[in-house]
Amino acid sequence: MSTTAVGTLTAGAGKVGRYFTVVSAIPAALFSTYAYLVVQVGWSGPVQWSSLGDAPWYGILLAGLGGLALALTLNPLQFPLIQFFEGYWGNSGIGAKIATMRILRHRRRVFTLEKAESSSQLTLAQADPQARDLETVSPDLVRAAFVTAESQRALGAYPDLREILPTRLGNVLRRYERSAGRSYGINPIIAVPRLAMVATDREIAYLQNQRVQLELALRTSLMGLLATVLTVAVMTRHGMWLLLALVPYSVAYLSYRGAVALAHEYGTSVMVLIDLSRLELYRRMGLKQPESTEHEREMNTALMKIFTSDDDVSLPYEEPSDLPPPAAQVAISVQPSEDE
Repeated sequence: MSTTAVGTLTAGAGKVGRYFTVVSAIPAALFSTYAYLVVQVGWSGPVQWSSLGDAPWYGILLAGLGGLALALTLNPLQFPLIQFFEGYWGNSGIGAKIATMRILRHRRRVFTLEKAESSSQLTLAQADPQARDLETVSPDLVRAAFVTAESQRALGAYPDLREILPTRLGNVLRRYERSAGRSYGINPIIAVPRLAMVATDREIAYLQNQRVQLELALRTSLMGLLATVLTVAVMTRHGMWLLLALVPYSVAYLSYRGAVALAHEYGTSVMVLIDLSRLELYRRMGLKQPESTEHEREMNTALMKIFTSDDDVSLPYEEPSDLPPPAAQVAISVQPSEDE
């Protein structure tokens, strides 16, 4: 699911500036500062942290300018960056091979989780229903209950088996891409940009906040990976100092795992947007309000085709007399003052 679906819908000049500062400028500035420090202390000779005190002022200036240039370069590439972390690696030889290996790994994990859940549920079913409420409950029952809950939670991060992607992030976003709006017959990829145009400011703010946090986590993870590569390149001839690469790698790994957790929040915000704004979308388009969920699914089957410019389907509009009245115009009268 693209997190850019509503990325620009609420953007005024100030909001774009804040987005660039948070998502692009800050991670790039941290990376450029770290890169300057590592190169300064370990590029030309033995590692000497005392050399930082002799760093020329123009070096710091160049590091700052480099961070700004990096932020400006990566900002338009946010969508391809998200796709990379989702696992869309193209159909080239090496990309397809790595993707295949990762997909098979996730499929095996799904089967393992399903077997663990089934085994634990069987253990619970064979036990006395009152046994788990006793003070002397069996450790096996406690373990079975725990394994069941954890297996179900982990399986909740996966789409259908045939649609599994190579990465954790891709699987979480794919799950919500397929499940959000399904009960109403709504395709979120097609409908969310339109829903965002009629949603309230509160709903948009909730969605926007989750999106920015997700993109910030991914940008931080990317900067951590780049810093890891740089550290290895500079410190590979300095013995134990090579372990310094574990610091940016840890940042990259933790940021990515945080992005996976935030992807659940982002998917939830998309579901909330659909739940609360879809009826307003129908009203704005002049469509008849659905009488039931079944009727709504039938209507949205045609509506999703209309959104993709399919001119072979049609939907009835409400009668003009049944449409909600336009917003009342406020007449402003100016009373003459006593002086006049």
